Amino acid sequence: MPTLAQSTVSPPPLPRALVWTVLFLIYTGIAVLLTGYRYLDDLSRQHPGTLPIRSLEEITGVYSAFVLLPLVFRIADLYLFPRKSWPSVALWHVVGAIAFSAAHTWLMAVSRQIISPIVGLGPYDYGLMRYRYPMEFSNDLVGFTSIVAIYYFFRRFRIAHAQQLAAAQLQTKLAEAQLENLRLQLQPHFLFNTLNTISSVMYEDLHAADAMLAELSDLLRLMLRASCTHEIPLAEELQITRLYLDLMRKRFEGKLRVNYAIDSALDSSLVPQLILQPLLENSLRHGMKPGEIMDISIAAEQQNGSLVLKISDNGTGLGPLDAKSVFGRGVGLSNIRDRLAQLYGPSQEFHIGSRANGGAEVTLRIPYRLSTQPPQFSR
Repeated sequence: MPTLAQSTVSPPPLPRALVWTVLFLIYTGIAVLLTGYRYLDDLSRQHPGTLPIRSLEEITGVYSAFVLLPLVFRIADLYLFPRKSWPSVALWHVVGAIAFSAAHTWLMAVSRQIISPIVGLGPYDYGLMRYRYPMEFSNDLVGFTSIVAIYYFFRRFRIAHAQQLAAAQLQTKLAEAQLENLRLQLQPHFLFNTLNTISSVMYEDLHAADAMLAELSDLLRLMLRASCTHEIPLAEELQITRLYLDLMRKRFEGKLRVNYAIDSALDSSLVPQLILQPLLENSLRHGMKPGEIMDISIAAEQQNGSLVLKISDNGTGLGPLDAKSVFGRGVGLSNIRDRLAQLYGPSQEFHIGSRANGGAEVTLRIPYRLSTQPPQFSR
């Protein structure tokens, strides 16, 4: 298991003023409790009038330890978090406890000798220091060990939390990168197919090809002006869709009819960018019957907190293919499936199938959410 020193993730620094204020209040509470304990012990032994001296002793004892906390934390950092053997950790801990106890005892002696006369208690007798140092060491060893243990587990907790947060952020960035790759993959696919369509018309009707190039230019300009995020308002997506279908109408010379059944109240609902065009392209490429007019219907409605998009046609349908086989037919459908999974997880549905009266129908169900910005384009 990696140690804290080996970890590449560091927790964010805590506000120093807040940390030391909280620690000061904790040590103040300890001083009050210890003073009360010692004074009540004197009263139980019928030694009244000791509150001032007990207050002096406990307050100086506790605050002397508080002053030494930065030293304790520094010592703990030296031997707890780098990779060391247990004997080495134990040795360093004893050495640190001795240093802490010596400093603590000396601070208590000096502070009491200075403060006692000032508050009217007279000279303070702390006894012979050569005995006082080893006497205080037993208490200080317990206190030092407690502080180090609390500090160690607190640091471990913060490191673990930071590592979990970093892992979650990395997973989010990975998902965003995968989603961006899918989006970028779809755009050249769309452009290639559209240019191929124009190329097929060019030698038959130069004027129509020129008009289609002009509309393709408008469509690309519109796509570039659209939001760079993965979701855009439905009104913007429909504007892109209409330009694409205008191109296809010229391509098929009036053999394409489109019907829209979309409430304008849904204009601000969010949909994945360029989600409808691949579905329409799939209908035209695989469903159009030679010499017949194709009717395509595009519908959107809100159902129980979801936005439902439907594209249906009167073409050839899926024929003998099942839904799984259809997804392997080109880039568009599999791209849509993967994008929806990345964006919405289990909150989305993507279904494609044949209609009972002929043709195919695609249904998308995604969470209904509204854009915070008004659509850039009107219908």
